[in-house]
Amino acid sequence: MKTQDIYLPIENFPKQQEVFDAIRKYNYVIVPKGRRSGFTIGAAHDFIEAALNREFKQGLWGDVVNSNIEKYIGRLFVPALSKLPQRLWKWQKNPHVLYIANSVIDFRSAERPESWEGLGYDKAILNEAGIILKDLYLYEHAIKPMLWDSNCHIMIGGTPKGKGKFFELYERGLDPTQDKYKSIRMSPFDNPYINHQRIYEDLKDMSELAVKQEIYGEFLDDSGVVFRGISQVAVLDPNDFEAQKPLADHMYVIGCDLAKLEDFTVIVVYDRETNNQMLQIRFNKLEWPYIRQRIKDVSRKYGNALVMLDSTGVGEPTYDDLVRMGVPVEGVKFTNTLKSDLINKLANWVELRHIKMLKLDETIQEFNNFSYDMSEKTNRVFYGAPVGFHDDIVIAHALAVHSLQPKYQTKPVAQMAVIERDLYELTHKRAEDYEEYEDNQYEGVYV
Repeated sequence: MKTQDIYLPIENFPKQQEVFDAIRKYNYVIVPKGRRSGFTIGAAHDFIEAALNREFKQGLWGDVVNSNIEKYIGRLFVPALSKLPQRLWKWQKNPHVLYIANSVIDFRSAERPESWEGLGYDKAILNEAGIILKDLYLYEHAIKPMLWDSNCHIMIGGTPKGKGKFFELYERGLDPTQDKYKSIRMSPFDNPYINHQRIYEDLKDMSELAVKQEIYGEFLDDSGVVFRGISQVAVLDPNDFEAQKPLADHMYVIGCDLAKLEDFTVIVVYDRETNNQMLQIRFNKLEWPYIRQRIKDVSRKYGNALVMLDSTGVGEPTYDDLVRMGVPVEGVKFTNTLKSDLINKLANWVELRHIKMLKLDETIQEFNNFSYDMSEKTNRVFYGAPVGFHDDIVIAHALAVHSLQPKYQTKPVAQMAVIERDLYELTHKRAEDYEEYEDNQYEGVYV
């Protein structure tokens, strides 16, 4: 790379060069990629080259978390920039800003979506787009408006995590009539600087789905999705305050996930008689005495409702304090096995529509983002939110629903979903033939 009399010994391999040639022609270059494909280091070097060539003034690097940004600065940018005269560049850690020649690059993370708003850019990259673009608010309210006032060229790259906005943009890039979009797929086999033979050996121990997504960057249906049908159960009006008033002849249960600083404390209330959600409170950065009193007040409002409390870690002293305060509370100490059991029950109840939830945007988004991953070595399933996102709402609901029982209603067999028919067969004597099955078509099923 040569700029005036400055030479940097950086050379792109062919697939990298294809991507970076495209970003100078198209406004949107979408790059689904496998691991170790060379996209991220290539993007860092491309930013440096473009800055030295004065191709942009205001640049943006968007990533998942701040720790990623600091790692990339230290490992990808600085080794190349250190070969330049010191007067040509400066890294400012707080806020994260990199100055190269006459260009400025802001680094922003999905941990703080509000920090993305209000600025316009003429060159940008979204790294780990499979995770970042799960947050539709970030894309619709922050990223898109930044492109309105300039002829911005943006690279959107990452390993896919199911289908969504990333997949939608990728499909546009495959459409020849979309002249502002270009899609290019990358895999580690495009990268000549890593050991391809070792990858082939590791493929033998990976599942077919993992190979498609993690190696070849393919978009898979419902990859890692835990909750299916959340929009069908999150239907209750959160502004119907009359419906949320406690009834004297009903019993209630509370799920509570605790946090003090970065995460949120979430309190949810369910009616045991109807399995409908009544209330949801979410807050953070409050002192423990206030949190304890808030939990007590909600329990008292709903007839001294039992509180199912995550008593792991910071929750243990809060559990002890609530007991001393006379609050009916049951502590739940999380293990991976117990967490799996709680999440599996909640996922099944959502899919079977055993519950109804308040229609809150933050709830729907968090449930949609919640995913699972499987260890290739142990085959153990791990549940949680993607890096940079929260799972407090999901955990609070899981704690409350753990204490609920399904309601028994009659439903014709012909109207049952597949999973409901399976439940019917497990809880009733199997019919000996089709006619007997038809005779019993109005047996009840838990719904």
